[in-house]
Amino acid sequence: MTPWLVLVNPHAGRGRSAKDDTLATLQSLSVPADVLEVDGTAALRDAVRGAARADRRRLVAVGGDGTVNAVLNEIMAHRWKAAPLLGILPGGTGCDLLRTFGIGSDLDRAAARLVEGAPYPVDVGLAMGEWGRRYFLNVASAGATASAARTAQRIPGRLGAFRYVVAVAASLPSWRRIDARVQAGRREFSGPALTVVAANAQFFGGGFNIAPRASMVDGLLDVQIITSRRREVAALMRKARGGDHLADPGVRRFVAPEARIETDPPWPVEVDGEPIGRTPLLVRLQAGCLRLMI
Repeated sequence: MTPWLVLVNPHAGRGRSAKDDTLATLQSLSVPADVLEVDGTAALRDAVRGAARADRRRLVAVGGDGTVNAVLNEIMAHRWKAAPLLGILPGGTGCDLLRTFGIGSDLDRAAARLVEGAPYPVDVGLAMGEWGRRYFLNVASAGATASAARTAQRIPGRLGAFRYVVAVAASLPSWRRIDARVQAGRREFSGPALTVVAANAQFFGGGFNIAPRASMVDGLLDVQIITSRRREVAALMRKARGGDHLADPGVRRFVAPEARIETDPPWPVEVDGEPIGRTPLLVRLQAGCLRLMI
């Protein structure tokens, strides 16, 4: 069996121990693997390009959701003879994508899936704007959530998943509702809003079950428009932690393969926790174009 090509982000939440932790875990499970530390975009690009040229389609991303997003975008930048197979080992502060599959930040459990799991074809999201194109697996959002994601990058990773809560508290005074226009399939919204989330998977922000009804295999985005006022955010977050917020009067939910978001003035935009630009934003799904080893 061809060994997994394991790509480790040395700056993820586990710091410089990420490679050692990964090696020890894979060896304990007798997983055939070539473990490579990729420090920076150029190193990651070279590693994935080399894998594509060698038709080496078994890759593993080691890090948080940002690392998975970086590996995903390099995978999508190349032509493959067949859909690549991507494994994920948690090593960051978020690991929200793995929560959708009941794994979370458990490294041993995630590594066991490389042996015991099965290929799972999933949809891949594509976010587009004046800043370019960016693929995502988990969530794209614009507005207050993107502002919090940007603030979270300045908060020490040692806080783990709690970092997003701190980021919300720090950025909340600057949040305000603005005029937003959202078109999702045949549904439309126009009015004051605080944020818009387009989810492919269920969790974001360090464990908030933002899209409890989302599926990664239905070709549809779970689009939520949050119209709550700032003073209502804390109560809404408590509901969203357990996925109980969909009935809240401050939440509008659409389901569609594509969504267009326009705001005045422009909002910040993030995908998988990584700030990428500002609105306007067009988000769509590409069905079943990647296989996860889950």
